[in-house]
Amino acid sequence: MIVTRPFSPTDIPNVMSIVKDSLGESYPPSLYLTIHNLWPEGFLMAVEDGRPVGFVASVTIGSKIARVLMLAVLRTNRRRYLGRTLMRTLYEKCTLSGVDTVVLEVRKSNTEAMTFYKREGFETFGEVKNFYSNGEDAWKMMKVLGT
Repeated sequence: MIVTRPFSPTDIPNVMSIVKDSLGESYPPSLYLTIHNLWPEGFLMAVEDGRPVGFVASVTIGSKIARVLMLAVLRTNRRRYLGRTLMRTLYEKCTLSGVDTVVLEVRKSNTEAMTFYKREGFETFGEVKNFYSNGEDAWKMMKVLGT
């Protein structure tokens, strides 16, 4: 059974492993602590049988907007609604915090993620050139909660 729970600093090794597996990236442990310190309610873990298998990390921008910085699920655990579960839990946290809009960036080449976010009700509203470390561009996407 999958449960969602808040991120804890003890999750950092698992989060780093999930990021490497899912996103092919490596970030310093301090990044995850910074994200957590900025908005603890927006950093959520998906756990199965006591083992973290995914997470969503977000921060608030002002009082009404949350920005998803990362959503990642282990490749072996995809297509099991974990991303949806994490995002729906995030929407609840947003609503409780007075946040009414969620924004994010997604690689232009990541059609699977684009399809997922569109299914979640996100719309494209712009682009960012050279957004990723490899120079790839990103689409900016937004979802207004409660619509």
